[in-house]
Amino acid sequence: MGKSSRKPTLKKAFLPQAGLGLAVRVGTEFTSGILVGLLMGYAIDRVLGTQPWGLVIMVLLGAAAGMLNIFRMLGLWGTPIDKTPPPPREKKDG
Repeated sequence: MGKSSRKPTLKKAFLPQAGLGLAVRVGTEFTSGILVGLLMGYAIDRVLGTQPWGLVIMVLLGAAAGMLNIFRMLGLWGTPIDKTPPPPREKKDG
């Protein structure tokens, strides 16, 4: 007789599509950091003739930048990329 009018709800973060989208974005962030480092390192090596050190150093820096972007995206470090920082609070006199 007493059916509940409330339907179970799922948060958006727990839907399979949201998890897949997050996984693709994490992979893209990390891969793009490494690729940018690879291209910059290759260019530095070609110009300065420092093979392979420019490539090695820039790939490592690209991987670190990719990981930092992932941490920021997930909100584990600094301000998340998808969110704007909160407005500054007004100072109270007194």
